Amino acid sequence: MSHHGYLRQPTIRGNTIVFVCDDDLWSVSVDGGLARRLTAGLGEPSTPVLSPDGQWLAYASRDELHPEVYVMPAEGGPARRLTWLGPFVHVRGWTETGEIVFVTTWGQPFFRNFRVYTISRDGGLPSLLPLGQVNHLALTARGLAGPKVIGRNT
Repeated sequence: MSHHGYLRQPTIRGNTIVFVCDDDLWSVSVDGGLARRLTAGLGEPSTPVLSPDGQWLAYASRDELHPEVYVMPAEGGPARRLTWLGPFVHVRGWTETGEIVFVTTWGQPFFRNFRVYTISRDGGLPSLLPLGQVNHLALTARGLAGPKVIGRNT
């Protein structure tokens, strides 16, 4: 019996694809085959992004009401919550030095005003980047040091 899900928000690094389906994160080889479920929580994971070395997976999840930034080994294992910001958070990438890049409306007067931050995968305080309002952010393999495409009102 096969299951046909709605696969969305893929991230690809090396030979690994991670995607969202049925409110969980799944991993599969670029060659196809059986997908493995990486999460099984009550939350709704979204915006997964594999680290440049392919060893880590950062994503946003609603495990405790508001979406927050989480990180876990890309092969699976326990996830670690990194932020307590709410109400809106989306992971957008990784820096060239291995920090997680995310956008949030934290501290903003309007719910659609996103700013971009970085945070270490080991935790700590987020650092605001001087890019102004940023909703979507596409990075090259060089991270923030390389070319960027910024979506401000997307």
